[in-house]
Amino acid sequence: MENETIQAQQDAGRQQAVNREISEIMTKKGTLRRYKLTLEYDGTNFSGWQKQADARTVQGDLLKAAVRVFGKIALDLQGCGRTDAGVHALEYVAHLEVASPMPPPEVTRMLNETLPKDIAVRAVEAADSRFHARHNCIARSYIYQLRTRKSAFGKRYDWWVHEELDLPAMQRAGAAMVGMHDYAAFAEKQELKKSTSVLVHKVEVFLKKDMIRIRVIGSHFLWHMVRRMVGVLVEAGCHRLKEEDIKGLFEGPSEVPANHTAPASGLFFERAFYDEDELARQLLLAGDASQILIQVGI
Repeated sequence: MENETIQAQQDAGRQQAVNREISEIMTKKGTLRRYKLTLEYDGTNFSGWQKQADARTVQGDLLKAAVRVFGKIALDLQGCGRTDAGVHALEYVAHLEVASPMPPPEVTRMLNETLPKDIAVRAVEAADSRFHARHNCIARSYIYQLRTRKSAFGKRYDWWVHEELDLPAMQRAGAAMVGMHDYAAFAEKQELKKSTSVLVHKVEVFLKKDMIRIRVIGSHFLWHMVRRMVGVLVEAGCHRLKEEDIKGLFEGPSEVPANHTAPASGLFFERAFYDEDELARQLLLAGDASQILIQVGI
C-alpha cells in the first residue's frame, strides 16, 4: 500500500510538471509554429491514425516523436481524417503545432530519424496558424489494390480475389456510386447518429498488369465505407450484384455492404485536397497518370 501511495505521488508530480510546461508554452504565443506534414506509412501494425490509450496508432507514434525532437509536448497534432486499422497511406496530411523556431527541413530530418521504420515524413512546410489538416480539406482520395493472381509479396498490400472479375461490370457499378448519396448502408452503426450523405466525385476501376486498382475520390468518408464500396464492386465483378442492386443500396438499410467488407491490407489513403483547381485537375486524369502507386510484387 505504501509503494502504491508513493507511485501515485510520483505520477501526480509528473503530471503537474507536464501541466506547468504546457502553461509555459501557452504563454509564449510568439514562439508557436504550425507545420504541415505530409506522411506515408505502412498501416499493417497500426490500429489506425487516431490516438488510443491501449493500442499503437500513427498519431500516437508521431506525438512521441515530437516530444523527442522538440523536447516539448505538441500543442496540437491533427490529421486530415481517420484511417482504419491496417490501412496504409501514401500522402497523408497532418498539422503539428509546437513552440519551436526549427525550420521545416530540419523538422523533416529529425522526425525521420526518430520515427519508427513504418512511418516516413515526405515533406514539412510552414503553415498559417489557421491551417487545419481536416477542416480545410475539401476532398480525399483512396486507392484499393486487387490482385488477380497469388503473390508471395502482396499480402500486406493487396487482396487476392480468387474468382475472375468482369472489369466493365465493376466500372458500371462504380459509376452508380458517383454523386451525392446516402451511404448509411455502408456505415457502422455509430456513424448513423450523424449525416451519412457523402459526395463521391469519382470511382475509377482500371487494370495494371495483374492488378485491378480502384480509386475513390470523395468529400469525406464514413468508417469502413471505402472498404465496403470495394467489396460491393467485387460482387458486381463476380456477377452476384447488378447495377440496379447497387443503386438500391442508397435507398434504405442493407446488410450487403457490411457482409462484403474488403480487407484493410489493400487500401491506401492516396492524398488530401485543399484547392478546388487541384481537385478539378485530378478528376480529369485517369489511372496511373495521376499518382505513383505501390508496385509490390509486380
